[in-house]
Amino acid sequence: MPPTPGAGSSATTLEVLELRVHGVKNVPPQDMLCTTADDVALVRDDGVLLGDSLAGFYTVKNPEPGAATRLEAYCWGNLDRFDRSTTLFGKIGRVLYNLGWFLVAPFGLANAAYWARSFRTDPSREDGLHTGPGGGVVRLYGLLLTLQLVSAVSTVAFDFVAVQCFAPTGVPNTWKICNALPSQFDSLRELTRGQRLSALSLAPIAAVVLVAVLAFVTNVRFRTRQADADRAARTDPRPGVVALALPMLWVRRRINSPTGMLHLAASVQLVVVLIMSDTASRDGTSAATSVLSIAWAQLAVIGYVLVLWARSLRAPEARVDFWKSRYVWGFVLILTSAATYLAAVFVACGASTDNETAPFRAGQLTPTVLLVSLTLLATVGCVVRTGYNEWLATAVLAVGVGALVLAVGGWLDPLGWWANALALAVVVASGLGIVIPYLRRRGRDRHRREHAWHGAAPGVFMYLGLLVGAYLASAVVLGAGEYLRAGRLQSLPDRTDPLYRIVSIPSTAHDITMPTAYWAFGGVLVVMVVLVVALFAALAWFRLRKAIIEQPPVDPSETAFERDIDGVRRMSAFVQRIEPLLHTVSWAVGVAVTVSLAFTVTQQAPAATGRWAWVRSELVGLVGEPNFPAFSGFLQWLVLSSVVLGGLGIIGIAVANTQSGASRPLGLLWDLIAWLPRTAHPFGPACFSERAVPELADRMIRWLEPGGAGGAGGGDSAAGGSDGDAGAAEPEAAGPGGAGDSPRRVLLAAHSLGTVLAVAALFHLAALGRTDLLPRVRLLTFGMQLRPYFGRFFPEIFGPEVLGTPGVAAPSFWSADPWKGKDLHDGVRPAAAAGSAAVPGSAAVPGSAAVPGSVAVPGSVAVPGSAAVPQAGVRTADTAARGRQLTSLLAIPHGAFALAPSPQPVWINLWRRTDYLGFPGYSYSAMPNNLDRLVLEMEPDSYMARVATHANYLPTRAYAQARQDLLVDW
Repeated sequence: MPPTPGAGSSATTLEVLELRVHGVKNVPPQDMLCTTADDVALVRDDGVLLGDSLAGFYTVKNPEPGAATRLEAYCWGNLDRFDRSTTLFGKIGRVLYNLGWFLVAPFGLANAAYWARSFRTDPSREDGLHTGPGGGVVRLYGLLLTLQLVSAVSTVAFDFVAVQCFAPTGVPNTWKICNALPSQFDSLRELTRGQRLSALSLAPIAAVVLVAVLAFVTNVRFRTRQADADRAARTDPRPGVVALALPMLWVRRRINSPTGMLHLAASVQLVVVLIMSDTASRDGTSAATSVLSIAWAQLAVIGYVLVLWARSLRAPEARVDFWKSRYVWGFVLILTSAATYLAAVFVACGASTDNETAPFRAGQLTPTVLLVSLTLLATVGCVVRTGYNEWLATAVLAVGVGALVLAVGGWLDPLGWWANALALAVVVASGLGIVIPYLRRRGRDRHRREHAWHGAAPGVFMYLGLLVGAYLASAVVLGAGEYLRAGRLQSLPDRTDPLYRIVSIPSTAHDITMPTAYWAFGGVLVVMVVLVVALFAALAWFRLRKAIIEQPPVDPSETAFERDIDGVRRMSAFVQRIEPLLHTVSWAVGVAVTVSLAFTVTQQAPAATGRWAWVRSELVGLVGEPNFPAFSGFLQWLVLSSVVLGGLGIIGIAVANTQSGASRPLGLLWDLIAWLPRTAHPFGPACFSERAVPELADRMIRWLEPGGAGGAGGGDSAAGGSDGDAGAAEPEAAGPGGAGDSPRRVLLAAHSLGTVLAVAALFHLAALGRTDLLPRVRLLTFGMQLRPYFGRFFPEIFGPEVLGTPGVAAPSFWSADPWKGKDLHDGVRPAAAAGSAAVPGSAAVPGSAAVPGSVAVPGSVAVPGSAAVPQAGVRTADTAARGRQLTSLLAIPHGAFALAPSPQPVWINLWRRTDYLGFPGYSYSAMPNNLDRLVLEMEPDSYMARVATHANYLPTRAYAQARQDLLVDW
């Protein structure tokens, strides 16, 4: 059980709540509380159970008599997991549910891109946040992701089924129907082409509606409690705070979304555009052209409104004029889209029946246009953090891409060679117009090394979303097309052999023509990613497999297992190279998209210009005319194999999750994107932090202010707290222990992703005006990713100016230790005592002892024979931000992490080098320091010797020592 605080702490007996928050593995409460399942129960406060089946606070039923610390565990893992289903239908539904979440993975990456931008707080806005540059581009990108899904389903429903699977035979009342098509579709033979398109037009709309319903369901699960929402709504945002200190950041007020209405309306309009484009090309009537023009105009209006709404985080909550309400305009656009859709169905059903077998060209062109547009916006996302105007960058790139398409396609050939030369010059000028200003602006940013991909994180996330979205779209189209193509095969029994049958393709057989863009999606992108992964694997094998990570050295007590520890260190270090890996993948996606565009143009341009007809003739001459069909079939087989293998992997994950208890549909990817508020895309994964963060803050208020938080909004008056911009009170002004006369304290112990929730909850207390409570909270983190991952990917949320710790540069892929020399101590002041022979920060705290077998930690006896390590202080560049830093909120003196001798610790972070997801909070090289403490790298309670990684910190002696040091003299 937890130790009793030192006798010198206070004349008053302390009541300490040790609140433990688990990470991504959803550790059960009995393991977090180090007891049995029968001895665990939900916490009851003022007669109210603080939790439900999704999340809640658990405690020990029968605590040890006389214990000075109350143990509680906050279990939130069921917010992004689902109960195990034992019935057959339940498991089938679970598999379909998991597959549905793979469709929304690109939407979650769009949300990550939104929060990776630079933005600032603005108290004049209702949510207190000025969205900053790039918000409109990211939201427009999210809309195009939705339209990409609509385009893929439309290709299957319109092009494959409605058009290509129904071919007239020339004999009256006789049709050729795809053999693989179920017989239930045979009734469509009596309809005209326009009527079949209208009948199947509900399929793409239904796909978007199902995704919206999925988002609706999870939105209900993760809704903010009403009491927490009311408390935040009554608190005004304060000037100068960071995003985490905004009261309404974690509050979801409504289930529906006006932005979601725009996505639904745009999806309907795209369906109308596809149907009317086909009808107008065959019929040529003014009615089809008019409806098509109206649909294009409405799509443009929807895009403009979406960009206009991007100026704020959410729809305004305050009472506004009826015609200024976003919900009114969203409803109006839904109604106008429905009216246009009905008009399109009416026109298509009455269209001419001439040229029924013409290709569905709208379905061939749409995916290409969407691919180019998504790539263009993702490229703009790479430069928005530098301050480059998003719409200027979009216009410059659009001009360059347009000129490139015209030149590659050969449409300028009739004008002469000078036209193509001018187009290429425009392309070069467009590229320089983006690259040169970007490099100049990036060079002026003194914090650029602290930001992931030198500030290009929004674009990288958008490229990753493009990769996943393009692959899923190609899998849907190519999979459905190949299924329908299988009907070409004729199967006849071989009378001479009972084992075999004869499969052949009759000479008169037709085939399903699939859009070139989807072949490019499924082939080029997958091949490029495979090549990148193979390159990294080869480099890792030949260059890094024998490397040794020497810093920090293996503890003397574990030298017998040094070889095993070194192997796990290398493996963990390789996994930690995720940032350079994603950087290379994003470049590969950009190259693959360019190749895909060129390939698509070369396939579609010959019919119009004849420019690239020689490519096929040369290829035929190279492989031989008789061998060309086999060569073409091999390429198709290669692409389809890549798509099928990826699809089988996705299905395998979805099925495996049904057998593994309450697993997450997207695994770790879910945890990394679902903690962010859903802002860029309304159908992305719902944000579990919008429930978890206010709940954690409420629990701390309930404990630190007994009886003051039992009601709705009780104990939340800002009058009792200090100004949100001024930070917490200085320790010397807060009374004994820096916490006034109240005997109640909170020791917040958080693991892995739980540290994100814990730190956000501390800032949420400040957002509610309760900075008076923060000096009575101390923080113990372990397995933390705040500094190298969240701080680099989302600088405005968890960057160095928010945490108050030094930044870190990107890990290197080429060196054995990816973090060697990556600590950024520029502009900080040294704090170690000159000429000190002892390890800085190793002065003993009264009443504490060294942890046996551990490297010297703050508050413990120094390791004999250790040399002094030069220390550095905390950032001092932006003194105005001190009141907004986590260190200031916790009343940690400036530079305290490296001072010698050690002050009373307020925040301690535990980590081990074998932890693939655990990192120091202050430094990799300046060890020991007053923030980070090393934990032994062998499992503390394993029957057999086993190297520890990301879990099992609680039973370690380092955890017990850190807890004691945080509690002593409090």
